[in-house]
Amino acid sequence: MITTFGGGVGAGKFLEGLYSQNSKKELNIIVNTADDINIYDVRVSPDVDSILYWLSGKVDRRKGWGIKGDTFNHLKKRNANDSWFNLGDQDLAENLKKKLLINKGSSLQEVVDYQRKKLKIRRANIFPMTNQEVETFITSKKKEIHFQEYLIKYKMKPKIEKVIFRNIRKSRPSEGIIDKINKSKFIIFCPSNPIISIGPILSVPGIRTAIKNSKAIKIAISPIVGGRAFKGPVLDFMKAKGLEPSVIGVASFYKDLVDYFMVDNEDKKYENKIKSLGVVPIFKNIRMTKKLVSVNMSKSILELPDK
Repeated sequence: MITTFGGGVGAGKFLEGLYSQNSKKELNIIVNTADDINIYDVRVSPDVDSILYWLSGKVDRRKGWGIKGDTFNHLKKRNANDSWFNLGDQDLAENLKKKLLINKGSSLQEVVDYQRKKLKIRRANIFPMTNQEVETFITSKKKEIHFQEYLIKYKMKPKIEKVIFRNIRKSRPSEGIIDKINKSKFIIFCPSNPIISIGPILSVPGIRTAIKNSKAIKIAISPIVGGRAFKGPVLDFMKAKGLEPSVIGVASFYKDLVDYFMVDNEDKKYENKIKSLGVVPIFKNIRMTKKLVSVNMSKSILELPDK
């Protein structure tokens, strides 16, 4: 059994390769939902939707998110100040269906599983990290800003002073997650932003403890290559949390959780520093410009020896 954690474009690209290689082991994908936002009269789960689209082949590969060929006509009908969130017409339609199911009493977890089956993703289970509503806010100049506003509306310009996962302490892991962690042979942290994609998942009560107690082979993949992040404000969030904005900062974030840390060949100079943190580095090409790269990354992980 394999259990993965992540969210965002890096997770989508890696999981596409892992999904294509895995046919014998049960694959469980735990996805961040702290990026969720209420907008356009729906509640959007960007990371969950992105994983669904990557694994079903519907994703817009050029952008790394959304549905390929989607239009944005509904945004043209809205006030310019209220149309900053780039949700496509097809994407909106899917979220309206989700809203209808939730209004009828389904949990987010049940809706995601329905979507998974509808998109014919048969060889993986996809779990939102929790069924409770959790949202990420940053504090900048004593003002709280929703993560999506920071990312899109304000184009990542506000200085990050503090990161808040609102309602996280009242959340609970989605049904079955702890059991999957306990039974896993492999636990993989996708190349996602450690602070705002992985951090919220680890903050859901019970999940971090279950991972630490698991006897699985545990691997994290760096979202940074050569001092640059794959996507988004990874470095800024690491600085805000007092972590070195490099692969060493990522290794420090995971040092008490993983056995191995997969890093790009370009960052081999950090080998000794990574080892000094008690983590074994694995050097590969992790620039996922082609699906073959994530396929090869997955093969290397699945060939790791038992403890």
